[in-house]
Amino acid sequence: MNTYAVETNMLALWVEVPICAFRPHESREYQDTHPFPPPSAVYGMLLSLCGVRREDKGQHQGVRMALAIESPPERAKVFRKFRRGKELGDLRPDYQDLLIGLKLWVWLATGSDQGQPPLVERIVAALDRPQHVNRFGGLSLGESSYLVDSINLREPEDRQIMHFLKPDPAGFYNLPIWVDHENNRNRRVRFNIEQTPVADGVRKCWVQVEPDATVEA
Repeated sequence: MNTYAVETNMLALWVEVPICAFRPHESREYQDTHPFPPPSAVYGMLLSLCGVRREDKGQHQGVRMALAIESPPERAKVFRKFRRGKELGDLRPDYQDLLIGLKLWVWLATGSDQGQPPLVERIVAALDRPQHVNRFGGLSLGESSYLVDSINLREPEDRQIMHFLKPDPAGFYNLPIWVDHENNRNRRVRFNIEQTPVADGVRKCWVQVEPDATVEA
């Protein structure tokens, strides 16, 4: 086991998603995608893994996570129909960018949320005894069609170089860390992508997932 994981009490997860997309808030006609899943999507995926309903997501707010990808995933372009209004007939075709073969690392700080049991413990239990999890549908990252191919506990090497999502007030990427579906008010934080060894990335790339979170760099 790597020393940094023991010293800082972290849980490391390895996630593979064959096809996914994360539409920028500013996108209009052309449906492009961020190269990285936003923390809010990762948080939603983890809650779904544990069988936590969307309306109960507040019980694990405050959890701290760090996110990294091994390398930028390949991209593909598809032609599909998108809903442009509330009516069933408000559909029209557009191009959409997709990420192909996303390989994501997720680190969670033990004891960083107030849930009982904490999210880290629920994740370990869900992976160990998936038959005890009551959940609807498949496990996805973002849209329900972006199904997760595999998720398991694993730890990379300390010196392995990865692309980390790093909080930065002047960062290029404006990503949601918390989505309020009822009031349509999302909390966003700016990030940059920094290429760095794992041991350095997990020390300086944490973000706290909650409505009024303070970003920790």
